[in-house]
Amino acid sequence: MLVRICVGSSCHLKGAPQVIAAFQDILARRPELAAKVELGACYCQDRCQEGVIVSVDGKVYCRVTPEMVESILEKGGAGHE
Repeated sequence: MLVRICVGSSCHLKGAPQVIAAFQDILARRPELAAKVELGACYCQDRCQEGVIVSVDGKVYCRVTPEMVESILEKGGAGHE
Protein backbone atom coordinates (compact mmCIF):
# COMPACT_ATOMS: atom_id res chain seq x y z
CA MET A 1 0.00 0.00 0.00
CA LEU A 2 1.55 3.27 -1.12
CA VAL A 3 0.68 6.15 1.23
CA ARG A 4 1.71 9.71 0.37
CA ILE A 5 1.06 12.69 2.63
CA CYS A 6 1.27 16.19 1.22
CA VAL A 7 3.84 18.31 3.03
CA GLY A 8 3.42 21.42 0.90
CA SER A 9 3.13 24.69 2.78
CA SER A 10 -0.67 24.72 3.02
CA CYS A 11 -0.94 21.10 4.20
CA HIS A 12 1.97 21.63 6.56
CA LEU A 13 0.15 24.53 8.20
CA LYS A 14 -3.07 22.50 8.36
CA GLY A 15 -1.43 19.68 10.32
CA ALA A 16 0.58 17.41 8.01
CA PRO A 17 3.29 16.84 10.68
CA GLN A 18 0.65 15.55 13.12
CA VAL A 19 -0.90 13.34 10.44
CA ILE A 20 2.52 11.88 9.62
CA ALA A 21 3.14 11.23 13.32
CA ALA A 22 -0.22 9.44 13.58
CA PHE A 23 0.67 7.17 10.65
CA GLN A 24 4.06 6.43 12.19
CA ASP A 25 2.56 5.68 15.61
CA ILE A 26 -0.04 3.28 14.25
CA LEU A 27 2.44 1.50 12.00
CA ALA A 28 4.86 1.12 14.91
CA ARG A 29 2.11 -0.57 16.94
CA ARG A 30 0.93 -2.78 14.07
CA PRO A 31 3.93 -4.46 12.42
CA GLU A 32 1.68 -6.71 10.31
CA LEU A 33 0.23 -3.57 8.72
CA ALA A 34 3.57 -1.77 8.55
CA ALA A 35 4.95 -4.61 6.40
CA LYS A 36 2.34 -3.73 3.75
CA VAL A 37 2.70 0.07 3.83
CA GLU A 38 5.19 2.35 2.11
CA LEU A 39 4.82 5.72 3.84
CA GLY A 40 6.19 8.85 2.23
CA ALA A 41 5.73 12.54 1.62
CA CYS A 42 4.86 14.48 -1.49
CA TYR A 43 4.41 18.10 -2.39
CA CYS A 44 1.43 20.09 -3.58
CA GLN A 45 -1.47 18.05 -4.94
CA ASP A 46 -3.31 21.15 -6.21
CA ARG A 47 -5.99 20.81 -3.52
CA CYS A 48 -4.62 23.31 -1.03
CA GLN A 49 -8.06 24.32 0.24
CA GLU A 50 -8.80 20.68 1.12
CA GLY A 51 -5.61 19.80 3.02
CA VAL A 52 -4.21 17.79 4.62
CA ILE A 53 -4.20 15.61 1.51
CA VAL A 54 -3.31 11.91 1.74
CA SER A 55 -3.27 9.49 -1.17
CA VAL A 56 -3.39 5.73 -0.73
CA ASP A 57 -2.67 3.72 -3.86
CA GLY A 58 -3.90 6.70 -5.88
CA LYS A 59 -7.12 7.25 -3.92
CA VAL A 60 -7.30 10.73 -2.41
CA TYR A 61 -8.41 11.61 1.11
CA CYS A 62 -9.04 15.28 1.90
CA ARG A 63 -9.05 17.23 5.16
CA VAL A 64 -7.25 14.38 6.92
CA THR A 65 -6.74 14.66 10.66
CA PRO A 66 -4.72 12.39 12.95
CA GLU A 67 -7.99 10.87 14.17
CA MET A 68 -8.77 9.65 10.63
CA VAL A 69 -5.49 7.83 10.05
CA GLU A 70 -6.40 4.41 11.45
CA SER A 71 -9.58 4.31 9.39
CA ILE A 72 -7.65 5.28 6.26
CA LEU A 73 -5.18 2.46 6.86
CA GLU A 74 -8.03 0.00 7.40
CA LYS A 75 -9.68 1.02 4.13
CA GLY A 76 -6.44 0.95 2.19
CA GLY A 77 -6.89 2.13 -1.37
CA ALA A 78 -10.68 2.08 -1.13
CA GLY A 79 -10.75 5.82 -0.46
CA HIS A 80 -12.81 8.68 -1.72
CA GLU A 81 -12.16 12.07 -3.18
